[in-house]
Amino acid sequence: MGFFEYIFGSHTAYSSDMKSLSNEQIRVFVSQSRVRTLNSHEEEAIERALGDARQNGKISLRKIDKTLQSLVSKRTISINDKNGMMTVLKQYFESI
Repeated sequence: MGFFEYIFGSHTAYSSDMKSLSNEQIRVFVSQSRVRTLNSHEEEAIERALGDARQNGKISLRKIDKTLQSLVSKRTISINDKNGMMTVLKQYFESI
């Protein structure tokens, strides 16, 4: 991982297709059992940020990536936490 990736995020082109993601689903995906490096404060920050980023209960992988990158830039979560969350959520989005 380079310095610019840390600051600006990856150059991976995520889909802008909006898909349903409830607060309960966010909570399950963010739980420590899914991404073990997250502590309770980081979990809450991610849940709140993704919940706020949704539009009519829907969100895209691109929006999730930007939202999580914002938390990395603020040093709320680590780049590894972001990558772990993106892996979990990408798998979910591909399955629906």
